[in-house]
Amino acid sequence: MIEISPDYVLKSFGRFDETLTRPDQFKERVHELTVCFKNIGTIYLNSLGDDAKITGQEKRALIDDLEKLLVITVMLRRIDFTNGQSIIVIEKGNGHFRIQLRFVEHSIWELSGSISPEYKMKIGIFKTWFNEVLSEAIRNFLTSYGNSALDKEISMQEKEQIAKTLDLISIELVEMIVYIERFMKFT
Repeated sequence: MIEISPDYVLKSFGRFDETLTRPDQFKERVHELTVCFKNIGTIYLNSLGDDAKITGQEKRALIDDLEKLLVITVMLRRIDFTNGQSIIVIEKGNGHFRIQLRFVEHSIWELSGSISPEYKMKIGIFKTWFNEVLSEAIRNFLTSYGNSALDKEISMQEKEQIAKTLDLISIELVEMIVYIERFMKFT
């Protein structure tokens, strides 16, 4: 769970699901990523129901699944595409929105970050963000990996490019979690 302070300092930590942490389980991690992505869409559509409104409980379920997807994305970044890095910094909006991923052990991670007052969230409607931003980011990751794996060997340069796609997914997920937690209206 991401803790959000009143001045938008972000903190989180966790341990990866041990059943998915072996290096040879890449396909299982990607499968889990796609399943989680689909679940988020289903939860959102089911939450709207006939009244087109989302309740506090439904909002919590949506955040929980976004956080699950974030953990899977961070796991992929750590296990498959870190190139030995123990700290990864991801920025958006000229550095006004910044997160840092720190890998303590093979399966333990920490997230810290901040959103400065100068940063302007461009999220307005969850459905639009999900269909256009998140879908595109996940598609880019899968395409980038697929193209890189065609020759059965992924170079360091290709790994760095794939890592950037995962970084984008991560920061988009954190932004949406903050948006839902702090700005999304519900009944």
